[in-house]
Amino acid sequence: MSNQETTNVDPKKRKTLEGSFNMQARETLYYEIARMFYSSGLPFHLVRNPHYRKTFSFAANNNCISGYQPLGYNKLRTTLLVNEVRHVENLLQPIKNTWKEKGVSIVSDGQSDPQKRPLINFMVVTKSGPMFLKALDCSDEVKDRDFIAEQMRDVIMEVGHSNVVQIVTDNALVCKAVGLIIEAKFPSIYWTPCVVHTLNLA
Repeated sequence: MSNQETTNVDPKKRKTLEGSFNMQARETLYYEIARMFYSSGLPFHLVRNPHYRKTFSFAANNNCISGYQPLGYNKLRTTLLVNEVRHVENLLQPIKNTWKEKGVSIVSDGQSDPQKRPLINFMVVTKSGPMFLKALDCSDEVKDRDFIAEQMRDVIMEVGHSNVVQIVTDNALVCKAVGLIIEAKFPSIYWTPCVVHTLNLA
């Protein structure tokens, strides 16, 4: 249909026509997004991520970016990743600034990820809020007291040993041994067994 013919169409009919083309475009977009999920094995709960929703809302709601090319593999894993890490570090800095004043607890726990790899998680907890530090993949390691104590020492030094009041782990014998090693190395830091694990054992 030419522009002249479209102009001559009754406004109500034109609105219906535009609406029907819009619905077709919506359906096409739905299927393209779905195929992206199905072909890459993406988890369906990704659609609940607010950044996922913002992405498509921004792209679809009158933000015509002429000549836009979809985000490429290299930019995603280099420039954008570096910038996002810097952004997150800036967001966390106000919490880090309270560590020296209020002291922190380092909390550690073991778990397995979806690939069944054994992980040790480390978090810093203060009155200002918890902060995830890292998850250590222990697939090729023997998780004995010396290995875990070494990882805990590294985390304590990263946080600053003068900022750490206590470490909290579960009550396994190896964790208790780690607590004793840390207390001997850092006399101002105490080992505290996890209360939840204590209740579970009871």
